[in-house]
Amino acid sequence: MNLRLYHYWRSSSSWRVRLALAHKKVSAEMVAVSLLDGESESDSHRSRNPLGFVPVLEFLDETNPKKRYLAESLPMIEWLEETYPEYPLLPHDRYDRALVRSLAEIVNSEIHPLQNLTTQLHYSLDPEKRKEWAQHWISEGLRAYEKLASPGAGNFSFGDALTSADLCLYPQLYNAKRFEVSLEPFPTLERILKHAEANLPIYQKTHPSVYEPRS
Repeated sequence: MNLRLYHYWRSSSSWRVRLALAHKKVSAEMVAVSLLDGESESDSHRSRNPLGFVPVLEFLDETNPKKRYLAESLPMIEWLEETYPEYPLLPHDRYDRALVRSLAEIVNSEIHPLQNLTTQLHYSLDPEKRKEWAQHWISEGLRAYEKLASPGAGNFSFGDALTSADLCLYPQLYNAKRFEVSLEPFPTLERILKHAEANLPIYQKTHPSVYEPRS
């Protein structure tokens, strides 16, 4: 199967999918889409995702000769999980799977939409007000994540195995640092991040710094 990922280097949603691909050892062509230069608003990109967002996963398979697209990061990860079941990202037990999905959704549904630049710009054109807005919602979401994850967390959000929750958490903690949100109130999350930075090769392999455009 031929896969192509349209992504932006600093997009947290894009990073989630890069992590999933790397964890599952699945190759995909990486195609950069510049959000700053308006490439995401082009007709060609909107034909892949009507919202004009990244990431977008394009694929061809034996069952359908036409290119097919997925345009939201968590459905992409679920599709990868079902298509490439080796190196799983969800636990076996159905309650545990629901718990992992709940952690992922704290980031995906409760934090990410509110810290997104489009939301910030709608809220205020004042950079300081936008920063305060992002800091508030990031802190609120991480506080909930810390409380839900801490009883069962090990080196990862759920025990000692990487899950889709971690794929959402790592980019979110990167964004927390960008917005100068201290991780000190979230010791479990800070410990999980330090473990990834020191011991998880796919963290470094897929990090935004690897894909940052060089002038």
